[in-house]
Amino acid sequence: MGALPLHGARDRDLARLAELLDRIAVSPAPRARLESSDPAVAALARAVDRHLDADLERDLERRRADERFREQLAALSHDIRTPLAGAQGYLQLAQRAEDPERAARYLEGAEKRLAAMRVLVDDLFTYARAADPSWEPELVACDLAAAVTDALAARYEAFASRGWEPDVRVGECAPVLAAPDALARVIANLLENTLAHGRGAPWVRVEGTALAVENPVTAEDAARLDPARLTERFYQGDPSRTGHGTGLGLAVARALTESMGGALAVSVTAGEQPLFSARIELRPAP
Repeated sequence: MGALPLHGARDRDLARLAELLDRIAVSPAPRARLESSDPAVAALARAVDRHLDADLERDLERRRADERFREQLAALSHDIRTPLAGAQGYLQLAQRAEDPERAARYLEGAEKRLAAMRVLVDDLFTYARAADPSWEPELVACDLAAAVTDALAARYEAFASRGWEPDVRVGECAPVLAAPDALARVIANLLENTLAHGRGAPWVRVEGTALAVENPVTAEDAARLDPARLTERFYQGDPSRTGHGTGLGLAVARALTESMGGALAVSVTAGEQPLFSARIELRPAP
């Protein structure tokens, strides 16, 4: 007879847990917070609490992801509308212009904005393809140092127009396993990032199977940028979105690098001279 109260308490505790679990299907449930004198029931209650905590964290992360996605859609909408509206405006001005030279300038303005649209569409296509788990680029042995040299040479005039002379150092390198077009795109995006957002000539280092690019940035940029989000799609670190670019460059670089089995790491350091740094590490070719 003395065991009946214990069994009764156990039955009540188990019934409470069963009711709690039944409610989960229709509404978020609080933690059980059940302290039972029965060790087995207490262990079960703690397991239920861990399950509920994990569900809550997943729900919060989903909400955060949904909010980021809505922000990204809004940013993409802005990036698409801006050059299209600009091109349309220039075309209307060109149609009304009586002076052929002025009409030509308006048409040139429209062409520049349509070119910006082409860049955005190309970035979107490249990112979508690289982020697709089913896409497998054809990897071959590539000369990383030569690819970096070619990319720098292609941007010689862009750097020279700013009075910048990149500090380039190439150490002992090994062939890397990469898709040539994807590798060229990754390097191009890193260099274009320095041109668009840097405040001075970049440092470029090639060693082994790694490439590091570092450039000075303003103290304001260093304080504003979130290194953890720099490779997110559309992230620009500027709520007003008045800067250059689509915010896809580093996201494309990361997606392409990872598709080749490599890794991209970025960081921003403060100090007397704030710096932005990006480093890609690729696999050695067999």
